[in-house]
Amino acid sequence: MTLAITIELLTGSYDAATVDDRERSEWPPHPARVFSALRAAARGEQDLGVLRWLESQPPPVVIASELAVEHRRQSWVVTNRLEPKGGSQFHPGRANRLRSRVRALPSNPMVQLAWPAQADAEQIARVDQMARRIPYLGRSTGVALVSASSTAQSTVPDGHVVFEPCELMDSEMSLRVPYLGFVDALDSQFEADRPAWEVSRSRAYRRRPVGEQAVAAATGGITPSVYEDVLVFRFSGLRPQAQLAVSLTEALRSAVLRAAGGTAPTALHGHHAPGRPHVAFLALPDVGHEHADGHLLGLAVAVPELPRPERAAVVRSVLALRDRNGNGVVTLPVPRLGQIELLYDLGLVRPWGASPQRWRRGSKQWVSATPVVLDRYPKRPEQVTEEVLRCLRTVGLPEPLQVQVSVEPLLPGAARLRPVDLPRQSRGKLFRHIGVTFDRQVSGPVLVGAGRYLGVGLLAPVGGADV
Repeated sequence: MTLAITIELLTGSYDAATVDDRERSEWPPHPARVFSALRAAARGEQDLGVLRWLESQPPPVVIASELAVEHRRQSWVVTNRLEPKGGSQFHPGRANRLRSRVRALPSNPMVQLAWPAQADAEQIARVDQMARRIPYLGRSTGVALVSASSTAQSTVPDGHVVFEPCELMDSEMSLRVPYLGFVDALDSQFEADRPAWEVSRSRAYRRRPVGEQAVAAATGGITPSVYEDVLVFRFSGLRPQAQLAVSLTEALRSAVLRAAGGTAPTALHGHHAPGRPHVAFLALPDVGHEHADGHLLGLAVAVPELPRPERAAVVRSVLALRDRNGNGVVTLPVPRLGQIELLYDLGLVRPWGASPQRWRRGSKQWVSATPVVLDRYPKRPEQVTEEVLRCLRTVGLPEPLQVQVSVEPLLPGAARLRPVDLPRQSRGKLFRHIGVTFDRQVSGPVLVGAGRYLGVGLLAPVGGADV
């Protein structure tokens, strides 16, 4: 029997921060955090024996909502630090400090961790008893109902994704996991009054490719995107306007091609690959909420489904842009702008618009964040909608129920571009903002039109939490 731990976030939020940045929320829940909670709930040597068995098993898969919006609030609290001048009226010698609390707000409060190991009935029962004694995960405000069973979910629920351990080359994020000796390490930390995260170890994880997930379109699932991976680079100390989208994505493409050298796969350079999706270079604008102003939050590289050697070569070339010191910083030379800094950071990032989840999530309604360049120039105005439909069919999208075409942006913050702002090969073609509604959910990223590989034609999912 396999072991599955199910977590229901009773408040609808997950109140835990990442260990390397206390102003970022942790999502999905890390297996090491759940294991630490089990250790705190353990009673006696029999429970510890089961935990020592569990720590020796391969890391689990995590089935959780892909959408996690960060919510942050600040408040003044009394710290444990002693200061001669004090500051607190009620605790002499101790000072007040402004603290930020961050939490993840998933679209679904259910999370499951599934271990591939074979467990007997007694082991599962012991884990279940410990799990039911766990009052919360993360901070004490994150009340949770936790249980264990012998069955994992055979299908992935709508709105969920499988996060699975992977090789470093395939990594999208790092999750802290249990390891052999973790129980003893946690006990030593407790005796020394030190936090558990100091003895944590991380493992590379990825989202299981859509084609491998047990959610089929025939059963009402999400129509998958042709892009399996989205690697995001946030701007560091820069707020470029959307008019620079093409200049920046062209510079990123050039840098990746230089890193790939003469062995660049055809999907990367796009030559001699008719009919196949290419690697796309995206500019991610701030759109879709009340205060959106359209400035660019980051750049991204979207990698389509490729044979494993080609995919590895593309990802290796993209990640090779990082500085050698391992801090994730990329220095990108941009013509007429000079050197700009980007930051590559795994996992949930701020702002929401610079996270892969913002553009990957499923929706029935999609609206252009950057204008769509029509593949063919319509001969008559009434043919514009038909040309938009042609663009949608070209990229394999289902037939829409409704199409809206506009000269003006249809989404707060959506880019207003001039012909000179388009990719060179797209200049002279007609471009419009569009909104489309499908009869089923479509997962992203959704890229449409002639300039979709170089910074334009990006659609944003509408509905749900987009900020």
